[in-house]
Amino acid sequence: MADPGDERQRRRRRWFIAGISVAGAVILLAICAGAFSVISAIDGVRDRAAAAREERVVREFDCLDLERRLNRLIPPGATAGPAARATAIRDENSAVRIYVDQLDSQRDEDAWRQLLDARTIYADALDRQAKSRTPAFYVAPRTTDDLAVADELMRWSPAPCAGPIRRLAAPEL
Repeated sequence: MADPGDERQRRRRRWFIAGISVAGAVILLAICAGAFSVISAIDGVRDRAAAAREERVVREFDCLDLERRLNRLIPPGATAGPAARATAIRDENSAVRIYVDQLDSQRDEDAWRQLLDARTIYADALDRQAKSRTPAFYVAPRTTDDLAVADELMRWSPAPCAGPIRRLAAPEL
């Protein structure tokens, strides 16, 4: 006859083995989930990096397009008088607004708009100069940290934007 102690021992062993099996399965699932999350994180970083590279390339092409548009226009410094210079500045501003509308960064949009606003004020002053001989002065916009907006734009923008930014930062030339 079977000893009741042996039956109890067998049951304990079965429960022990079942517990170890469940614990092993849980550990295996945790390791798989951890590995999956690490792979997913790495893939996400790669995707974000690829998206950033793609966005940078698009911005570079947009900058080149902006420069092409500006090169089709007469530079303000090549005009004969204040009224013609004001018109040339407004024409350049119109070309730049197309670029600004394509930007996704609010910070960049704000900086470009500050530059455009300063140029518009200068163009208005040139119109007044043409009528009343009141001299017009261009005041370059500055950030709250007292840095030139054009310098910040040069730092934030792709390299192909350097030429247009320099051109737009000095509308009196």
